[in-house]
Amino acid sequence: MQRAVVTVRGRVQKVGYRDLVTEIADTMDITGIVENLPDGKSVKIIAEAEKDVLDEFIEPLWAKEDPTIKVLDIDVAFEPATGEHEFFDIVYGDFQQEAFERIGVAAIYLKRLDVGQNKMLDKQDSMLEKQEQTIAEIHGLYIDLKFPP
Repeated sequence: MQRAVVTVRGRVQKVGYRDLVTEIADTMDITGIVENLPDGKSVKIIAEAEKDVLDEFIEPLWAKEDPTIKVLDIDVAFEPATGEHEFFDIVYGDFQQEAFERIGVAAIYLKRLDVGQNKMLDKQDSMLEKQEQTIAEIHGLYIDLKFPP
């Protein structure tokens, strides 16, 4: 067994990154913790498992599939495992601060969803107008064929 002490820097706080790390660790049977660092831009991960599992664990930490997360750098240091963690868990800060931060982030993403939905509806309206024009042209051709001049 090995321990990986991982520091991830970038847009990794207030975007659900700790939840993502926990999900990855749980699927790989890794024990440890993930916590926000005081700088507001970094997360610390302590993960314990076999060395090959830990090596595999690092790649998905880049979170390339999630547009809300932007990992800029990952530092990894290996050391002997301590076995102090029975499972993988998130270390939360002050409850009130965590709650208000998550509510604020939720508001940001709801606004983005609203803007995206409005763009999609505008595009849909444009497509419906084109569809109506096409139907009118087809109807005109049908009339011309049925009743030639």
